[in-house]
Amino acid sequence: MAQYLVSASTGAVGSLLTELGTILDDEYILLAGVGRDIEFVIHRVRHMWQSFLLKVAHTEEPGQHDKSCADFMRELSYDIEDKIDNSMSLILHHACPKSGIKKHMIKFNNLLPVKNRHQIAKDIRDIKSQILEAHDRCERYCRVEDVCPARTEFVDPRLCTVDTCAADLVGIDGPKYELVKWLRNGEDEQKVVSIVGCAGLGKTTLAKQVYDELRINFEYRAFVSISRSPDMAAILKCVLSQFHAQDYSSDESEIPKLVDQIRDLLQDKRYFVIIDDIWDMKTWDVLKCALCKNSCGSVIMTTTRIYDVAKSCCSSNGDLVYNIQPLSVADSEKLFLNRVFGHEKGVPPELKEVSKDVLKKCGGLPLAINAISILLAAEENKEEWGHVGLSSVFAERHKKPDIDAMKYILSLSYFDLPPHLRSCLLYLAMFPEDCLIEKERLVHRWISEGFIRYQDGEDLVQVGERYLYELVNRSLIESVGVPYDGKARFYRVHNVILDFLMIKSMEENFCTLTSNQSRLDYKVRRLSLFANKDPSCIAQLDLSHARSLGASGHLGQLISSVKSNALRVLDVQDCSELGNHHVKDIGRNPLLRYLNISGTDVTELPIQIGDMGFLETLDASFTELVEMPGSITRLRQLQRLFVSDETKLPDEIGNMCLQELGDINAFSQSVNFLNELGKLMDLRKLSIIWDTNGILRFGKRSYKEKKLVSSLCKLDQLTFEVGAMPNLKKLDLHVYLSKFKSAGAGFDFGIQHLSSLACVSIVIFCEGVSAAYVEAAEGAFKSMVNAHPNPNRPMLEMTRESADFMSQDE
Repeated sequence: MAQYLVSASTGAVGSLLTELGTILDDEYILLAGVGRDIEFVIHRVRHMWQSFLLKVAHTEEPGQHDKSCADFMRELSYDIEDKIDNSMSLILHHACPKSGIKKHMIKFNNLLPVKNRHQIAKDIRDIKSQILEAHDRCERYCRVEDVCPARTEFVDPRLCTVDTCAADLVGIDGPKYELVKWLRNGEDEQKVVSIVGCAGLGKTTLAKQVYDELRINFEYRAFVSISRSPDMAAILKCVLSQFHAQDYSSDESEIPKLVDQIRDLLQDKRYFVIIDDIWDMKTWDVLKCALCKNSCGSVIMTTTRIYDVAKSCCSSNGDLVYNIQPLSVADSEKLFLNRVFGHEKGVPPELKEVSKDVLKKCGGLPLAINAISILLAAEENKEEWGHVGLSSVFAERHKKPDIDAMKYILSLSYFDLPPHLRSCLLYLAMFPEDCLIEKERLVHRWISEGFIRYQDGEDLVQVGERYLYELVNRSLIESVGVPYDGKARFYRVHNVILDFLMIKSMEENFCTLTSNQSRLDYKVRRLSLFANKDPSCIAQLDLSHARSLGASGHLGQLISSVKSNALRVLDVQDCSELGNHHVKDIGRNPLLRYLNISGTDVTELPIQIGDMGFLETLDASFTELVEMPGSITRLRQLQRLFVSDETKLPDEIGNMCLQELGDINAFSQSVNFLNELGKLMDLRKLSIIWDTNGILRFGKRSYKEKKLVSSLCKLDQLTFEVGAMPNLKKLDLHVYLSKFKSAGAGFDFGIQHLSSLACVSIVIFCEGVSAAYVEAAEGAFKSMVNAHPNPNRPMLEMTRESADFMSQDE
């Protein structure tokens, strides 16, 4: 599909078109006339989407009528998709569980009862009527031709704050000294430096300070700001105007001629040009042609919030990418005191705690500190400081330069994103402040929400990881801890950006955050209950249309009371006191695609979980779940299954379509299961724990069971055979060496038979064995990987655990 499935700006329209089209393409046997109705609905929905919704999505400030119509159509698309998906759940329920599912559908021929066919036909007629009403409303009230593209700004409101007196700036001296020193080193070489960092860090201010310090040493000087949609001719004329101190705005020359004019002028001249806020490489390519390279000690300085653009600007040896850092705690406090109190003598005792919270929220961003300081300084009643937050900055209209600039620069980053990335970014508002967001958890939720589309040669997880990289690249989120393979496992959102996203999300009715006085006149589509301590706060919300629920804390009873036939994502990871009785009716959510009960007290899942035919991800890791119900083998859509190392899985797993499986303890499973494991032809990532303690935890064992343990320890049943798992790319092993040594086991796992293997990660638990044995094991693992027949051998990462508890015996 070329369309995006679900997005914040267009709702579920793309997904709706996909599902309706699949029904027709697969030639479902429907009642007479229903097919024509579906074709009519597809035609009208596609027309409204292409001629109106997409245009409004690319407009930063649409008219009130246009916005109202867009909101109505977006909400309607969700309702219609819910209705269709519930109809499709009837098909899944009556279909043979072993018949393949394609894109959530099954060819059911005559399996569906007549009464259900009549219900589907009625649903389609209702949908047709709703679409006609929406189309008429759009035609009557909205003037599509008036919907304009995103505005092109040439005057940047941030420049109002750049000319601040140098004496009033805080934390600028160190970075300024570093850059000035670097630029003065080597007089004749041309130098290019790109200052990169997230919005509000003071990139423009730093560049201006360096410019003011050094400009007197250059014959030609220019400082130009770039917009998201730059007029390159106007920018080149601006450069010429500053070089010659005359107006070039009326010059009608084309871009190539302007480039040649600048090149001819600068051939043997020493120049200093600052290009502020570059958004793309194409802009740099044009400017680079104009700013010719010479040996006169010229300087080009750029600022950008996009790392790839910074690297493009600094592609030659000797160029510098300068990562600007947030203010230190001390400098943040100094700036805050100056702005609020006009001195640095300290915060009054009664305001210390709230001031500390404010500075933590600002996270060292000078513009954020300035913006909120203005609001606090204007608040005469200091007792109200606790109610003034960054959300006040983004939610209200002000006429203060710093506040306008704060909203402006974040809006620039947001509206520069394509629609699918806006949705992924907005979704981060579902996670609490200061949360370390696990990559797999986030990407899997994006997939289940429908934010990620299929692309040739990539699976959805790979596409989701690319989306994450792009958000990091644009300085909208940051990665935390980068391991051996260069791929971060956790991500974090700056508090300032998170508050901006929360307000945006509330405006679009994208996520409902109960701590934020959400709009109660809208249907709740996605609900975040993180950090909510009072369950009564959502009693007034209608959750019957909720598609996504994320929660943590003491909310078990509240979660079990949520009734929604539209629920697709349920994430209750680390939700304390969540027990079996809270999830006993989980099977009543037929549309559920993502279920995360990791870190809860659940020990048993109901057999009805096998009825959730749409389920794609089930995360039951770090639980006390004893045994996974055998009914999960009916889940033909299940692609990702994560369990605790003590959880026993059903023997018939070989019939499933799993792509990821972990963290299974091989010694907690039966021999039949291990044989079936090799039949998982779609498996791409497997995490295995090799620990005999897992199977010995279940109490007394019979002679046969002890014999089974002995057999497993000899690895007779734990070796990958020829043809096993042909698509497996990532293998994680957790090896307890003391168990291997006591059993006399070896280290040949047969990984040479895993033909697609690209990465092997081995965690070695060293407790109870000697250092020599650990080193021997590591050598054996290296030899095992080096012997892999692929031309590009798998990447190997080995780490030690419990190294302090190795024995002294050789």
